[in-house]
Amino acid sequence: MESIPFSASDLAALNAEITLTIGACIVLVWGAFAERNNNTGHRFAWITLLTVFAAMAGVTIGLPALMSNGVATAFAGQLAVDGFGSFFSALFLVAAALAIGASFRFLDDEDAHAAEYYFFMLTSLVGMMIMARAADLISLFVGLELQALSVYVLVGYLKSDRRSSEAGVKYFILGGLSSGVFVYALSLIYAITGTTNIEAIRTSLNVPGTTDNPILILGLILLVVSLAFKVAAVPFHMWAPDAYSGAPTPVSMFISVASKAAAFAMMIRLLFVAFEPMTASWTALLAVLSVATMTFGNVAAVTQDNVKRMFAYSSVAHAGYALMGIVAGTAYGVSAAMYYLFAYTFMNIGAWAMIVIFRREGMACDRVEDFNGLVHRSGWAAAAMIIFLLSLGGIPPTIGFLGKWYVFGAAVEAGYGWLAVVGAINAAISIFYYLRLVKAMFVADADSDVTLVHSMPLNVTLALSAVITILGVIWATPFIEWVQSATLPF
Repeated sequence: MESIPFSASDLAALNAEITLTIGACIVLVWGAFAERNNNTGHRFAWITLLTVFAAMAGVTIGLPALMSNGVATAFAGQLAVDGFGSFFSALFLVAAALAIGASFRFLDDEDAHAAEYYFFMLTSLVGMMIMARAADLISLFVGLELQALSVYVLVGYLKSDRRSSEAGVKYFILGGLSSGVFVYALSLIYAITGTTNIEAIRTSLNVPGTTDNPILILGLILLVVSLAFKVAAVPFHMWAPDAYSGAPTPVSMFISVASKAAAFAMMIRLLFVAFEPMTASWTALLAVLSVATMTFGNVAAVTQDNVKRMFAYSSVAHAGYALMGIVAGTAYGVSAAMYYLFAYTFMNIGAWAMIVIFRREGMACDRVEDFNGLVHRSGWAAAAMIIFLLSLGGIPPTIGFLGKWYVFGAAVEAGYGWLAVVGAINAAISIFYYLRLVKAMFVADADSDVTLVHSMPLNVTLALSAVITILGVIWATPFIEWVQSATLPF
């Protein structure tokens, strides 16, 4: 009898993903036989939350134990076991937990509770975690497609909502196109290097003359293009406004942070490991993308009256800020980009969660006018929203300010002072449209047709997001040390 092709340590390295998969199967099978109502939907949500917490324990306890035993890879080099993957896995799980907290009330109001919603959220998490921990192009693509296919369904989940269905179809078509470009880029890279292992690719590129190969250069360009699509960088951002504004609001908050962070994790591992010998080439490409992304995202957001589309373009701009850290091409730049993504997770989820509480005649409210007079209807909600908006604008004392300071500093240290100046100008532009919401909340008269809906999980999501948004700068040292330890592989 042949022996099992993997060891117990391999399975231990995959403990979080296995936990999520088991939880997804339980939810799906139970949902196939359970009566559909809000109470049952809440049970699915609680099971999903418990699964996420169990996976978090595996990431924070199980994986560090394996790393202390010197295990660097698993499954014959397909999966990396390092602090970098653990950091992003924890970030995805936190984002999912907060998004699920906002989903309780939203799905109640939309009468859309179903096991499939939570099933696809869990499977998307598995894909994201594989993306962040993949040490081989094959496992990387498997994780990417698992994440993408799950998110396509989540974006178009509200079948009775034309905008949601349209957003899902558009995202699927454009996402499929970008995946095709990604696969073609990988095929070109494999044709020149003869390997799919990320570390082995770097070794192959260190051979004199290899990096001058035009086929390899074309592969690198196509790779950057496909990665730019995944992070919603201009001019490959066209899917983001429609997907974010049309998707269910908890899905928008989830993919705007988790999917973006997964794409950045994939980008960092590929560029800083596999294509480290070609750093000068890809930093030039990313510098142009960073400027275009920041500028277009902020200018487009200024013109929006729909809050979800405003935050969608804001998300595009924030991708440009995070790209600044990668452009630096240093370990300090990587840690800056990672801290920025950490900061963005909480301030952005908090801002999106505020949209969930607004309803008019049973319908979601997502216009700027819907925020009119919020301070008179709910002082705590207005206070929380202003914390998130100030942080998104990079105003102290918020975690967003420290995040921008970090990426700007990385750019200056690497000799990209002009890029930091462009970033500062764009940050000033962003304050304008964030202050439009502040003006609506504190100056305009309240709209009597708009009601605020609450639930315990949604309130917890808002409270935790607000606390971390402030605590992340006041008590920043543990978070920064965590990020810096996660960049040791680079």
